[in-house]
Amino acid sequence: MRLSTIKLAGFKSFVEPTKIPFPDQMTCVVGPNGCGKSNVIDAVRWVLGESSAKNLRGDAMTDVIFNGSTNRKPISQASVELIFDNTQGHLPNTFADRNQVAIKRLVTRDGQSLYFLNGSKCRKRDITDIFLGTGLGPRSYAIIEQGMISRLIESKPADLRVFLEEAAGVSKYKERRKETQTRIKSTRENLERLLDVRQELQAQVDKLALQSVEAKKFKELKAQERTLKGQIAVLKWQKLHQQQVDKNQQIAKLNEQIDFYKQANAGHDDVLTSLELQVQQRQQQLADAQQAQHNTHTQLTRIEQQQISLKQQHQTLSQSLIKQQTLQLQSQEQQLQQQGHTSELAETLQNAIEHTLICDEQVTQIAEQVEQSQQQKNLANSQYQELNEQLQTVSNNHNKELNTQAQHQQNLHYIIKQLDDIEQQSAELAKNSIAKQLDEQHTLMQSLTKELAAKQSALNKTTLSAQSAYDALTQSQIAQQNEAQAVNENKAKIAGLSSMLKGDNNQDTGTLLAQLEVKSGYEQVVEQALLNLTHLAVKPAADNNSVWLSTNNAKAGSVAALIDRGVYPDLLERIAFADNFEQSIFDDEFWLAVIDSNANINGRNWHLSNHGDAESSLLLKHKQLNEAKELATSLQSQLESAQTVVSENKSVHSNLLIQVDDLKDAVHQLAQKIAAASTRRDMLKEQLTLWQTQQEKLSTKRQSLLDEQVTINAAMQQQQQLIERIEQRQQQLSAQREQAKQTQQQCDNEYQQHSRVFEQYKSQAHQANLAEQTARSECQLSETKLQHALSAYNTASESVTELTNQIEELVIPLEESAEKILLLLEQHQQGEAELTNLKAGLADAKTALLDKQTTLKSSQGELSSLQEKLQALALEEQSLIVKAQAALEPLAELEQNLKAVLAQLPESANLSTMQAQLNRIAQSVNELGAVNLAAIDEFDQAKQRSEYLEQQLEDLTNALSSLEGAIHKIDRETKTRFKATFDQVNQDFGELFPKVFGGGSAYLELTSDDLLESGVSIMARPPGKKNSTIHLLSGGEKALTALSLVFSIFRLNPAPFCMLDEVDAPLDDANVGRFCRLVEEMSQSVQFIYISHNKIAMEMAGRLTGVTMAEPGVSRMVAVDIEQAVQMAHA
Repeated sequence: MRLSTIKLAGFKSFVEPTKIPFPDQMTCVVGPNGCGKSNVIDAVRWVLGESSAKNLRGDAMTDVIFNGSTNRKPISQASVELIFDNTQGHLPNTFADRNQVAIKRLVTRDGQSLYFLNGSKCRKRDITDIFLGTGLGPRSYAIIEQGMISRLIESKPADLRVFLEEAAGVSKYKERRKETQTRIKSTRENLERLLDVRQELQAQVDKLALQSVEAKKFKELKAQERTLKGQIAVLKWQKLHQQQVDKNQQIAKLNEQIDFYKQANAGHDDVLTSLELQVQQRQQQLADAQQAQHNTHTQLTRIEQQQISLKQQHQTLSQSLIKQQTLQLQSQEQQLQQQGHTSELAETLQNAIEHTLICDEQVTQIAEQVEQSQQQKNLANSQYQELNEQLQTVSNNHNKELNTQAQHQQNLHYIIKQLDDIEQQSAELAKNSIAKQLDEQHTLMQSLTKELAAKQSALNKTTLSAQSAYDALTQSQIAQQNEAQAVNENKAKIAGLSSMLKGDNNQDTGTLLAQLEVKSGYEQVVEQALLNLTHLAVKPAADNNSVWLSTNNAKAGSVAALIDRGVYPDLLERIAFADNFEQSIFDDEFWLAVIDSNANINGRNWHLSNHGDAESSLLLKHKQLNEAKELATSLQSQLESAQTVVSENKSVHSNLLIQVDDLKDAVHQLAQKIAAASTRRDMLKEQLTLWQTQQEKLSTKRQSLLDEQVTINAAMQQQQQLIERIEQRQQQLSAQREQAKQTQQQCDNEYQQHSRVFEQYKSQAHQANLAEQTARSECQLSETKLQHALSAYNTASESVTELTNQIEELVIPLEESAEKILLLLEQHQQGEAELTNLKAGLADAKTALLDKQTTLKSSQGELSSLQEKLQALALEEQSLIVKAQAALEPLAELEQNLKAVLAQLPESANLSTMQAQLNRIAQSVNELGAVNLAAIDEFDQAKQRSEYLEQQLEDLTNALSSLEGAIHKIDRETKTRFKATFDQVNQDFGELFPKVFGGGSAYLELTSDDLLESGVSIMARPPGKKNSTIHLLSGGEKALTALSLVFSIFRLNPAPFCMLDEVDAPLDDANVGRFCRLVEEMSQSVQFIYISHNKIAMEMAGRLTGVTMAEPGVSRMVAVDIEQAVQMAHA
């Protein structure tokens, strides 16, 4: 995988979309300070996930957006895209089969940052996961910016460890470990929460179990209550339904009577209808007559209004006619006046035209004279300009030849100086005895190799001795641990026995238990014989009649004979001991009781059984306690001896380890010396070859310079002759130019004189032209006014004619409207007489109708009385229907069917009995109190949830074990990889450091033994220095040390590309040469992109990419392929 292209748009100074290709293994970015070279490296770090604006040389992430310049405005967003060539398939996971991978980052002014992978939007983590373990990242060892070299070499051990972890590919394991720890923490928190929830849920389940029982009983009572309520509602409905049937029969009888009265009233209705029809006809006739009379009056009014309107129009038209006639006379007078004024203006215009023609002829004549003067002037100017250009060309050639001659002189001095330098270099090279130094270095290497072999042999022997000492130490430590375990077990036994004896109040040394020593195996027998006397205190007797006896005179066959030491009550002398009880023992009256081997006591007339076991015997426990105390003393002595042996073996092992470390250091130092000597020998060989090559080059160059010196001398002689010829030609052209200048001035004076005369005549012609235009305008204006007066006269004449015609047309309509008014007045009088007759006939018809209505009203009164009774019965019936329906409403509430309840209703059902039964059920429900009806479902749900929580607890426990196992596996893998990487990088660092410095030594060391957290520190000693810390090195030495370390890491785990930002700045030319050779060697496997101002570093690159800032604040790219440039130069 390699970086093929960078695309920038709006990022810092790259405001325009910019594409930077990297086709070669080594690309050098060059340009002046401040042109934006480092922005290229910042762009790569930014895309790879850099989240700190400070590390991008800004205060906020939006500072990477182009903020404007003198000629440009700020833009709203910035984007950078990296395109990788993955033809070799080095990328992990799903990208291994893709030949090209593109990652892009975009940021806007509102601070929103977006990532894209192959054009698809993604998370920042998706980008960082791709490059985990590859050495690439925002702060990896593959990107070294300005100042990072010194920070790297002076960084804390923990920070330096990060680079080794990235090289070891451990970074992805650290991310996984961090995620796993987060998951473990989350899992434990979830587990604690689940335990709390399970505890609360269990209490809830117990509570809901009781509530569910009450809820079931409540539901049973409610079901019975529901059945009784339905049956009671049906009984009430049956009673109301029967009352409704009775009311319905009464309503049928009243309907029969009402039908009779309705038939009687039907005849009266027919007569009444006929009279009403007559009244309506008379009313319609009267209305028609009134409408006709109204129409006549309306028409009369309308015609009168038309007549008034016609009169008003006639008067208005007469007034307009008078006005138009007046305007006609005024227009005629204006027309006559304007005709006279137009004639006068025409004469003035003719005079102006004649004067203009005369002036134009004069201007034409003088213009020809000015044109001739202009041509003469241009010819003189052209001649002067031509001579001046020739003189300038000759002067330029003269200066050019002088410069060339000076350059030849300078080249000649430079060649003489180079010849002197070559002589001096040859003398200096001859003084160096490189062959002698090479022999001395070879002898030194042989001596160091012999010494290294001796030290290595001593190291192997000492290592074997240390291993043997370690084995002896391990065995002695195991023996010590066994002794310590035995001591601890014995102490625990003593503590247990002491605790038990203390609990039985028999631990006091003054008690009977503490004084007795019984034969082994008979402890329980003696203890049973003593019964509860073991805790009694034994005191010295004051006389000879004491109850306490000694074992010296114990009677044979008695329990006292089983006691080896101590005092005992005299009662034990009279208790016999036998393996099996026999009654014949009591033949001897001395014996008060007999105890067998099972500790059962038999008297003459009584028996006491033993219910304990042998292990619970206090005498046995006391005996075991004394034995344990004796054993404790012996074990403690053995433990002290074992500890002494362990200390001695530790001391021997430690001394051997110190010797091994000393020998390792000596071997390491000798190996470094040999490596340094080998490097020095290789350098001397290279110097010898270089000296021979330089001698040949100097000889060739000296001969070339001598040839060039001869060529330059010849060229200088020719150049001097040419300069003399140019100076002669320069003098001739100067004289000709002076003569041409005088001719030019004479022509210029004539031209100016003719021009002044031309301007005078031109001004007179212009004045005449203006006078002509003025007269022409006034004439045109007069004609326009004349046309306007004529148009006004014609318009007034047309208006007079039109108004006269309109007045004549109004006379006929006025006469017709007067005749219509007289006819309509006659029709109106006839209509008034007809209206009077129709009103009298209408009054007679209304009187007959009123009489018949009175008769019908009396009959309808009887009918209304019957209908009111019918309505009352209907209301009562409706009330019963409503009550019956209300009685059935409980069935709807109870969701019961009437037919189903009637089918289940007992024949002997009684409303009062059922009501009493319902009251009893209600009382039982009230006694239950508040019941959680949802308890049954809640109980089932809680039970299911409890089972689900138990399953979750099991899953979380298993998950926690799995995650902890994963942590241990990651730790093992991390330790293994880090240790292997550290050793390899340390070895490569030790080899590269002398190669870069030409000697010296350097190595890495861990700050602690913990491979998971240990930091890494650097020890470096350049040739001839014995510094105690890395901070004492100079800037150049720090830079070379850091480069040695970085390239050591690259040797182990080369990143796809390496970016270096002016890392060669603190180096001198010799060290830059070593740096360039090292980079060129590593470029076979790693792509290098570096920024440099050093010519040696530029020559090393296969491609130069320039950054310019022609426009202030805006960076642009210029690329040069070195190989193509060389081919073009040779071509």
